[in-house]
Amino acid sequence: MKKTAGILSIFLLLFLAGCSTSKTPEESNTKEQAVNYQSLPKREKRDIYFKFHKSKSKSDYAVSMTVKNDSKKDVRFYLTKFIIMNSYDSDLEISSGLHKVIVVEPNSKVTVNNLFDHISHMIFDDSSGYYYLDNNHLLANAK
Repeated sequence: MKKTAGILSIFLLLFLAGCSTSKTPEESNTKEQAVNYQSLPKREKRDIYFKFHKSKSKSDYAVSMTVKNDSKKDVRFYLTKFIIMNSYDSDLEISSGLHKVIVVEPNSKVTVNNLFDHISHMIFDDSSGYYYLDNNHLLANAK
């Protein structure tokens, strides 16, 4: 009887351990099927819209972003790869401090609060822009 109870306990423990680490099929499929933004062809990138919102705090600014996906694919973004760059000053490059991956599903939008924090007002001149990965992927001008 003790032996049977011990064996059942072990099976129950293994079953519970397996259940706690498994992902739902939807979560797993969405991330695996998602395409990295920079891998999309130009014509498909036109279906991805970016809107950046700056908000003033005491002495500096924070920038939030909304991504709208009108394409037919799940699109993946690594938040650390969003940068602010200045076309006249190659030394100016501000990366997002968020270490998160987002997947924007077709016909939906995702808002990321405080994508950039503690940004000086001088960054928002005519020659600065929001980029993804490098200067080949301009998303919007910083205003």
